[in-house]
Amino acid sequence: MQTQEKTDLNKVIAYLAETFPNSFSLKGDAKPIKVGIFADIAERLTEDSPVSKTQVRHALRRYTNSWRYLEAVCKGGKRVDLDGNEVEELTEEHVQHAQVQLAESKAKFQEKKKAANAKEKKSYKKSGKSVSNPPKRKSNLNSSGAKGTKAKPSVQKELVASEDFTVGKSILVKLGADPVSAVILETSKDEVSVQLGSGMIMKVKKGNIFQA
Repeated sequence: MQTQEKTDLNKVIAYLAETFPNSFSLKGDAKPIKVGIFADIAERLTEDSPVSKTQVRHALRRYTNSWRYLEAVCKGGKRVDLDGNEVEELTEEHVQHAQVQLAESKAKFQEKKKAANAKEKKSYKKSGKSVSNPPKRKSNLNSSGAKGTKAKPSVQKELVASEDFTVGKSILVKLGADPVSAVILETSKDEVSVQLGSGMIMKVKKGNIFQA
């Protein structure tokens, strides 16, 4: 473990919680630890210890920056040593610093989450747009089926929108100029999830659903 350049800090924290259960924990309410506790831990490490001083230093930084620990400091109270003995009162300055640090950490988390959701939504819309308007097929047949002359546009009977959106129902979906056969998979207030004959699944407005 000592030879790894990048050690799993969670394993180091687990070691601290197991070795010093009166001051460190992995779940539940955390206890504010005394200032300078690193020096106390370093004194108790031996050559056989599975962690190094450098790893402990990095693990302490992660532990004391966690939301669970910062929330404990925000409540105030006293700090404890490695044996769980109360040794000093939390200063107002330290409590306020923890409050600011916790608020900033949560704000950054929400910003990252919002950015990730926006990116995923944008990617979904882009993917949906690419399949909503398939290229139109050009026909070089005339009304009698012969090649050569330009075909006259046929008069298509107007389709009537279906009011029955039962799952599994065969319907027609308006994509471009021509309706496409599909099957209803799921319905919501304004949209319907359908599976086209090609196997592609997409969402369409109910206004674009017609009777088969």
